[in-house]
Order: sequence, then C-alpha cells, then structure tokens
Amino acid sequence: MKKESKKYYLLVICLFFFSNFSYSQNLPFVKKQIDTLCSPYFGGRGYVDSGAYRASNYLAAYFKKSGLKTFPLAEDYFQGFKMPVNTFPGKISFSIDGKLLKSGTDYLVDPSSAGISQTTLQVVRADKNFFENYRNEIDHLRGEKYALIIDADEIESYKGPTLAHKINMLHPTLVVELHSGKLIWSVSRTKLKKAYIWMKKDLWPADAKTVTVDLDEKFYKRYPVRNIIGYVEGSKHPDSFLFLTAHYDHLGRMGKDVYFPGANDNASGTAMVMDAIQYFSKPENKPEYSICFVLFTGEEAGLVGSKHYTEKPIFPLDKIKFLVNLDLMSNGQDGMMVVNGSVFPEYFDKLKKINTDQHYLKEIKKRGKAANSDHYYFSEHNVNALFFYLLGEYPWYHDVNDKPGKPSFAGYDGAFKLIVDFMKGM
Repeated sequence: MKKESKKYYLLVICLFFFSNFSYSQNLPFVKKQIDTLCSPYFGGRGYVDSGAYRASNYLAAYFKKSGLKTFPLAEDYFQGFKMPVNTFPGKISFSIDGKLLKSGTDYLVDPSSAGISQTTLQVVRADKNFFENYRNEIDHLRGEKYALIIDADEIESYKGPTLAHKINMLHPTLVVELHSGKLIWSVSRTKLKKAYIWMKKDLWPADAKTVTVDLDEKFYKRYPVRNIIGYVEGSKHPDSFLFLTAHYDHLGRMGKDVYFPGANDNASGTAMVMDAIQYFSKPENKPEYSICFVLFTGEEAGLVGSKHYTEKPIFPLDKIKFLVNLDLMSNGQDGMMVVNGSVFPEYFDKLKKINTDQHYLKEIKKRGKAANSDHYYFSEHNVNALFFYLLGEYPWYHDVNDKPGKPSFAGYDGAFKLIVDFMKGM
C-alpha cells in the first residue's frame, strides 16, 4: 500500500472513531456533578435547610451558563409552586432501655410521623392476638402513655385501614414497627397524629422494658419548590419540542445528623441531563427539533413537580413531539428498562434497533404503563413518553448508602449514546 493511501485510510479510521465516540467520554464531568449534588451542602436535595432550593439554584446556573433559552412563563428557568411536606429538621433520638440506636441505619422515622419531645415510655408488645382483642386492651391501657411495639411480620394480615383504625383507638404515644427486611425511607405530604418509627427487627431486645424518644418534626402546608426548565432551539423545527427530563430532588435530611445523598436516585439522571445539555448546546450538535430540558422537583413526594407541569404547562403539551424521562442512570451492567415500552412499541423497536446495531448496552427490556416516575402524568395527558432506568444489582435504594462511589457506571456511556442517537433520529 502506498504511503498516501495509508494516510488516507488512517484519516478515515480517525474520523470514524471520533464521529462515533466524540460525545461519549464525559464520565469525569458526570461523576463530578453527582459528587456535588450529593454533598452535605445540598443535604439530600430535600426540604430541610433549603436543600432542594440550593440544588435548584446550582442547576439553574448551569442552564444559564450553557446558554439555554427560557420560556416566558419560566422566569430565570424556574417554574415555582408550593406543596405540603412533613420534615424533621432537628434532633432525632431513639433508645431502648438506655441504649442509643443509630438513626438512618438501625431505625427510620416514618415520613408521616408527628413529633414528640423527649420522653421515656413503657413498652407494650402487640401481636396478632393483641389486635384481635384490641377492645379489651383499650380499657386496660386507657390514660396510659406507652410505646406500642408491632412486629410487621406477625400482623401482616392487618395491614391497611383496619390496622390504622385499631392503633388509633388504642391511643399509643409512640408506635414502633419492627421489620425483618430493608428499611426504605420516603417523603410524605401528610402528617400522622402520633409519633411513628420503623426499626430493624433483629435489633429489638426480647426483654425490652422502656424506650426513650425525641423527634423534632415540622409540617409545612405550602412549602415553596421549583421545577427547572430551559431549551435549545431546533434548526429545522423550532416550534416542535422533544423533552428530556429527570427529577433532581431526593429525600433530604432526617434530623441534623442524617441525610440521604441520592447518587443513583437521582443525581445520576440529573447529571445525564446536564451531560446532554453540554452536548446539544454545541453549535455542531444543534438538533433539528427543539429540545427542552426539565429537572423536576417533588418526585419523591409523589411525582408532584411533573404533575404540576402537566396541569399548568409553561409550554403547550400538544407541541411536545416526544418525552424521554431518566431515573436511576448510573449502573446498567444488565442493560436498560423502558417503561411504556409496550405502550409505544414503534418507539421501543426503534430504540432496540439502535442498540442492536451499535451494541451500546447488554440488553433493552420493556414493561408497560407505571406511575413510577415523572413520565407518568405526561403520558396520562396524551404525550408520547418513555421512561428509562438502568438495570443491575444495586442494593442502596432510598437509604443513606446511595452515595457517590457506589454506582458501577457500567452502562452510563452506552445509555447516553443510545439516548442521543434516539433523539437525533426523531
């Protein structure tokens, strides 16, 4: 082969390499964003110490720095509104017979729990027989201040309104529910009338006599929150929009000493949206359709931010050509799940073909309709929408251990390239 021919083929190979991989090697940026979003400064991006508010300022500044355009109804990239939320801003303490337990790992406060000033209570164990004869127990316990200890496995058949009614009739000062499985925290928009704790069953002493509890709780009827919205204008179809969304909120703090970082859920999806903004904001990558990037708040409180958007859209829903929602995007060793994949088979097949041709991910799976992330209310309003999350063993869900450094990032690169190809092919 002549030297000139060798140079030519080397050039072709280089062009092929960079055309296929120039937008894929951004993991250092993504990991840095996840580290930042999971830092104590943002406190789990929740509703204690303005965690979610601080995160929204940080993310809106990134939108502005990236040159995203704003809608008239989203001033400074924000769509603000208010929602009810129960919080635990101060002291959280729980001990059994004087032995202090570790909050966040040994026990969790029920997200709906009422607060209670430090008090020591006698223990009353409640098994299935106790609840079957609860009317007799009412007379026996009348006027007493006590902690009702419930084994979740023993009273499984009483779960639901029946159990709640019986507990209310018994008037305990505190309820401690023992669980043999993993303790998973959440966010509540309601408040119970009594203090309530979930605890690991294997840590409960069989001969326990007293518990001492101190729970600082504050309920807000109208807590201010904000969605973050900006867009890149399309080169050929500026009035038709693709939406790329994720939620940036997480569970926040449970007291002063415990917070839930939320690395995989959902600093990862947020960072992937930031990664996509970085890519599509470059002039050479300008999309044919406008792409709107939305980071929702309140997902962990019940899809509140996305529901609010669909009820009060700042951009007409009927002008959304397609929506892709991202959640749990930092693993992927087993591929990716597509929620609504069986609802929109033509789009799922298109996605799967890209993956088959390019070998981005190990496997693409599909499932049907599910109200499990921010795509849901859009599809309920007749917007074509898919929700992606990466698959692979990851035990740290809604707990204090969902930290940077835990995710594998095995499928991040492939998922990012797949999503970019999918959106560019619209």
